[in-house]
Amino acid sequence: MVPEAVRRAYDGRAPWYDAVVRLLSFGGDSEYRRRAVAALKLKQGDRVLDVGCGTGLNFRWIAREVGPTGMLVGTDACRGMISQVAGTRHRVQATASQTVFKPGSFDAVLSTYVISTLLDEHIVEPIARALKPGGRIVVVDDNLPPGWYVGPGFMLRGMLSRGWPDLRKATVRAMEPHFGDLRVTFCHYGMIYIIAGVKK
Repeated sequence: MVPEAVRRAYDGRAPWYDAVVRLLSFGGDSEYRRRAVAALKLKQGDRVLDVGCGTGLNFRWIAREVGPTGMLVGTDACRGMISQVAGTRHRVQATASQTVFKPGSFDAVLSTYVISTLLDEHIVEPIARALKPGGRIVVVDDNLPPGWYVGPGFMLRGMLSRGWPDLRKATVRAMEPHFGDLRVTFCHYGMIYIIAGVKK
């Protein structure tokens, strides 16, 4: 289950989340989101799952690539976040670790800032299950201490119990059994990493 502290933090900040993201990234979030969607190598008509979609900041980039015949589904554990999503794209309140969709339902999966907050969640397996063989996955995360956005108490408790983990390496290790051709690139002055791979 998603820790209640995480859910409360994101639900409470949902109305101004987009503004906070722009401020903290110095306006650079659009660039790494665009690069992440480009790494999915989408085509018209593709079915895409955005895990931890939040307020839908990735949606415009995805929708542009899949076109009117494509399908975009966003999941997020926080009702306050998905309630901020504009438009009529599909939204599902669910944690990343829940098995919600039939196997192979999607051509591509994007996950932004999920693993860094939920380090101990078993989220890779359900994501892999939802993706068809040969489908592409892209994970976007940052190099800051896990849970920093939730608050200093949450972040420090995590660091005291397990240190400051190398989330990039841990994520790659968790993905390796399910995905091949894993490639890591960096952007935003090295603060953001993008992991792209293909479902085995």
